[in-house]
Amino acid sequence: MISIGEGWEDLAAALRGSDAGERVYVVGATDCGKTTLCRYLVDTAAAQTRAAYVDCDTGQSRIGPPTTEGMAVYPDPSDPYLRFVGSTSPGGHFVQILTGAKRLAEKADELSARVTVIDSPGLVSGGVGIEFQLQMIDLLRPTRIVALQRGRELERLLANFARRPGTLIHRLAVSPAVVARPAAGRRRYREERFTAYFAGAESQDIPLRGLGLQGRVPDLGNPRGIGGRLVSLNDPENFVIALGIVEDLHPGRRLEVFAPPFDPAAVASIRFGSISLDLGAAPGSMESFRR
Repeated sequence: MISIGEGWEDLAAALRGSDAGERVYVVGATDCGKTTLCRYLVDTAAAQTRAAYVDCDTGQSRIGPPTTEGMAVYPDPSDPYLRFVGSTSPGGHFVQILTGAKRLAEKADELSARVTVIDSPGLVSGGVGIEFQLQMIDLLRPTRIVALQRGRELERLLANFARRPGTLIHRLAVSPAVVARPAAGRRRYREERFTAYFAGAESQDIPLRGLGLQGRVPDLGNPRGIGGRLVSLNDPENFVIALGIVEDLHPGRRLEVFAPPFDPAAVASIRFGSISLDLGAAPGSMESFRR
């Protein structure tokens, strides 16, 4: 059950009553209820029209596994689109998050979503957070910015769009029903999501000849230490076909990955992420950061 906050019903009614297409950007700090609000807006919009949910939170992702941004179209969200960022936090991956969000919002338009709701990352504090959110909003060009704030912490950001034609700003208070999740709980959620994603995985070889290599590509001439690296196997549009965990690099440039079943012939490129995964590690130790 969703606990509806003050002003949510009015916002949902405005989206339902709009004659034009709507792109809604929901911004706020971590643990302010962004995801719950996004789910509510998408569910109410999907009751009468085609609605898309773009999830840009790579750490606590709801559509795809952690490290990905995702987009699903409702009322039938069974075939989502994913973009691999390669990390569970925005730091050091701003370009990937910006590009992924833009491509997913464009894909929602291509699929005729009349209402698209974008769940933004929780990085909003300090100069870096403000600049990051400013660039996200400027690139995505939403028709509505929904700011969830406890005081006036987002006003510096919102001032940049107060006079932009075609953009409405909605200020909503953070619901008192919101419960903060500690870091350990967030880490446990990621591990559960990774475990579920790789539950039916198997080892499979991919010939690297002719494939594009992206991200933090290791020295393929010295494969020591490559094992465990999280990668995405991408289609020609850079949408994820499957995520994989590198097991080995064999002579002849064949990459062995542990991944859900996929068609190697459909893979156009491989993006190397910034983390390694050990699915058999003790709780709290599954992820490790790779430079």
